[in-house]
Amino acid sequence: MRKQLFWDHYFKMGELSEFGNEDAKERLAALNTEADMLKRHYTLANIPEKYFKFEFDIIKNKWLYDNANKEPVSKIETYLNSLEQAAEKGVGLYLHGPHGVAKTTIATIILKKAISLKYRCFFAKSTEIVEFARSGWKNEERKIFFDYVTSAVDFFVIDDVARLIDATDVERIHIDKIFTKRDDSNLVTIMTANIAIEENKEVFGEALYSNFKERLIPIKFSGTDYRKTIGESLFESLKT
Repeated sequence: MRKQLFWDHYFKMGELSEFGNEDAKERLAALNTEADMLKRHYTLANIPEKYFKFEFDIIKNKWLYDNANKEPVSKIETYLNSLEQAAEKGVGLYLHGPHGVAKTTIATIILKKAISLKYRCFFAKSTEIVEFARSGWKNEERKIFFDYVTSAVDFFVIDDVARLIDATDVERIHIDKIFTKRDDSNLVTIMTANIAIEENKEVFGEALYSNFKERLIPIKFSGTDYRKTIGESLFESLKT
């Protein structure tokens, strides 16, 4: 059943991508071999291309001697090994910590693992959700796209969730419907943020905040700015 839903989703996203994700059609056209199939799935899931290459072992090895992140990395590893149970119970994550500690990287790694297990997935920046709430719902094609990806996918990542505070009261009504619909359907939501969930209470509102406290496992990252490590790796790659 899951495999059939996964492939139905794949073809559905292929149809919707033309008006849901404007550059997806061009990117998909370049991924036309059997070896590119995973990249096609990542593209349709809206995962930024720069995250395609990252795997959990890379992050784990970088943090091997970082005492501050031993516990969160262990929790992520447990979650990755328990994706089927998480999907069944609708248990998501709230990944928080300062800039550069690989929260978004971890979130995309989880999506890629879920895709490999034939789960339907989607990645969205919070600004994309606000943009949809601001004007997209007036466009029938965009509305069909967002209605589908927010209510159908098994794993839905919202990156930098604090930016939802930019939404007006009217826009918040549309945003709240996304979360309520996912909660009612027992679907997994994963969020990244720079601050703890308690500090984002104003962003979510009382009802959603209470819901997220029950549904999302908070995992705090700290320590070294991982972007510096990536930059050093890129510099070393130029030498080879």
